[in-house]
Amino acid sequence: MRRLRWLQWTVYLWPMPCTLIGLVIGVLPSKGTRKFVVRRGTLGIYGQGLEWLLLRAPIDGGALAMTFGHVILARDQHAFESTFEHEWIHVKQYVWWGPLFFPAYGASSVRQWMRGRNPYLDNSFEVHARKYEQK
Repeated sequence: MRRLRWLQWTVYLWPMPCTLIGLVIGVLPSKGTRKFVVRRGTLGIYGQGLEWLLLRAPIDGGALAMTFGHVILARDQHAFESTFEHEWIHVKQYVWWGPLFFPAYGASSVRQWMRGRNPYLDNSFEVHARKYEQK
């Protein structure tokens, strides 16, 4: 039984460095308020300051939401709700890859760019998330 408890905690411990980055970004002091939502073992954070940040994400039109470990950052409540299933797949990817998610995601983007494809849309992590998100 104790072994099972330890295995349950590894789901949170392995991606913890990424989760901490998400927490820091999510609560950094800036203009506007933040709202917090707990769903399926994740923490959703959205609000005006995050909207400003996500609009400047390096993809066309900015990002509606972005995941760091077990933290999902979103522009607003609607963005959080409408992207949750997609972002939930990214949470599962972080559980698998842990802190290696960042270099793996980046390598996938570079690979697609070198092939003349879209580094975001054709990124294998994004393709996987779109394929398995529940609609």
